[in-house]
Amino acid sequence: MARRVGDLHKSVESMLLRPHLPGDDCRAFCLTALRLHLAAVCVPPTHVRVAAEVTRGSDVKLVALISHPFGADAPSVKALACRLAIEHGADEVEVVVDLASFASGDPNHIRDELRLCIATAREVRSRALVRAVIETGAFDDRHLRLLVRAIVASEVDMIVTSSGLAPEADGTLDVALLREEVGPGIGVKAVRGVRSADEAASLLAAGATRVGTVAADALFAPAS
Repeated sequence: MARRVGDLHKSVESMLLRPHLPGDDCRAFCLTALRLHLAAVCVPPTHVRVAAEVTRGSDVKLVALISHPFGADAPSVKALACRLAIEHGADEVEVVVDLASFASGDPNHIRDELRLCIATAREVRSRALVRAVIETGAFDDRHLRLLVRAIVASEVDMIVTSSGLAPEADGTLDVALLREEVGPGIGVKAVRGVRSADEAASLLAAGATRVGTVAADALFAPAS
């Protein structure tokens, strides 16, 4: 069955990945998401207050990008960033995990840092959602499965395929692998250079619950 246009809009998240963007442009970015009735906007912590002003009372969620894009901060720093983001108006936080610790043979570090972030975020807002960001293109299937299992053990709400600033692997294959590992209880967000509604729909069909893009306005542009 084909996905309805309205359903597709509510499966897409617009990601603000331009570090030099001023506050006024952030407002415009959020207003575009409101006009399109997207699922969410994802912004760095410095833009959370502005984005919260624009999205408050709307049907668009606000997601703060934590330790983006490398995940190299200490767990206590990530947890504090989560706390501040929720206090400043974010509905959810998207935390880039410490892939270096996993590559060094310590998957429990990722599990524990995510548990700390979850506990800290929910001290501020009991229903705050926490996502874990990985880079699927950095691992072969065996190591990717081990990484995902460590993340699932933390009881996060969603796993995200990429920060959006790293080389991309095959999106549909990665999404299918993640969906197989996490089961139905955890969301999967596919972050890709998606430029068309058909591309987004293919990722959703592979098992994603959300699609992250930096080009949401182009994705839903009327056909010429």
